[in-house]
Amino acid sequence: METFNENPEQNEETAEAALFDYSFVETTGRIALYDDLRSAPRVIDIPPSETAAYIEALASNIYEQARGAGGSIPYSVIREVSENFIHARFREVVVSILDHGNTIRFADHGPGIPAKEKAQMPGFTSASEPMKQYIRGVGSGLPLVRDYMESFRGTITIDDNLGTGAVVTVSLVHDPLDDPAALEQELQREQQAFAETALQAAPSMAAASAPGAAPTLGAAAASMAPAVPANAYPAAPYPVTAAPAVQPGMAQPLATAPMAAAPVAQPYPVQPAAQPGYPAYPAAPAYGYGVPGALAGPPLSDREREFLKYFLSEGILGITDMKNITGHPGSTVHTTMEKLQEAGLIGRVGQKRALTPYGEQVARSI
Repeated sequence: METFNENPEQNEETAEAALFDYSFVETTGRIALYDDLRSAPRVIDIPPSETAAYIEALASNIYEQARGAGGSIPYSVIREVSENFIHARFREVVVSILDHGNTIRFADHGPGIPAKEKAQMPGFTSASEPMKQYIRGVGSGLPLVRDYMESFRGTITIDDNLGTGAVVTVSLVHDPLDDPAALEQELQREQQAFAETALQAAPSMAAASAPGAAPTLGAAAASMAPAVPANAYPAAPYPVTAAPAVQPGMAQPLATAPMAAAPVAQPYPVQPAAQPGYPAYPAAPAYGYGVPGALAGPPLSDREREFLKYFLSEGILGITDMKNITGHPGSTVHTTMEKLQEAGLIGRVGQKRALTPYGEQVARSI
């Protein structure tokens, strides 16, 4: 890769570069195509040849393999970065194709790129006269790549390779929730879902707040509570008979206050009215992990447990909030929150989410 040495003094690397024969590439380049990171890549060798032919073969094969895997990075971008290998004198060229062709990583064991930011600005170059027979050498390659990638919301990054050399990565893979338009659409969907939930809950909330109304479970809670069959409570073990009539001459019985009817057991304790913004959820049995006598909690992944703990400590959180706290991609945060909501552990509060009573009990037990 192209090196941008800010030290005006020539070092041993510069002296070696001056003696190098740029007309022929004597090393074999390798292209590694990854279907996924759980299996070994397919490797294509680019054999030694004249420099112009080598660059053409390298760039063409990278483009064909990336396009065949489903990628859309254009040939011009691939060609510009491939030409940059001349600054490394084509030492240990390895190109990795990832993400179905939408991420390409160019690595070498050349002198590296100390001034990484300047390398992406027009006019900065270390190209020598022999190199200019095969490349433009005016410092326009990586700036053109950067401009193209940014125009399509892609990225270009420059890192140091292990030991020596540089790694240039171009990628069109981006997190949809990092896109302001996509994030706005997600917020609108959350607002619409919250409005629909509020409209559905309005009649039952109005009835529950009427004077003399008996407390009831919300619609969501009723649908989650187990059905109780009609014969769940057996009849009295002996028939109930009327008290015998008082006969003449018998003592009158003392007046007693009528006994209150025994309350009928409920499958779940009656909950107070839900707070505004929270959907109504029933109270859950005691859940715990490793707690004697407690029921086993729902199966949770490590990430889901992590999210529940943050909800317990922070309260109400949105997708962006959780993304900033955990460092997970927005798409991962969105998917995890959806699973927790489907399990009844969190509920929507406006545009954000918070623990349900059931979720709080589970969160405190892990």
